[in-house]
Amino acid sequence: MFMPQPVKERIAKLREEIAQISDANRLYLQDGKKIPEAPDHERRLQRLQEILDELMSLTDWKKP
Repeated sequence: MFMPQPVKERIAKLREEIAQISDANRLYLQDGKKIPEAPDHERRLQRLQEILDELMSLTDWKKP
């Protein structure tokens, strides 16, 4: 399967960002800091949705 290099690079960067967000969420849940960091948690969830939307748009080129 051929994937243009810029797309592969963008996906790699998004995967790194997802890993960072995942680590932050894990710490958030472990520390039990649900109220003080709620805005940060909401921003992370929003960013994950943006990443999902971008990944879907990057794969649209494969649809017939």
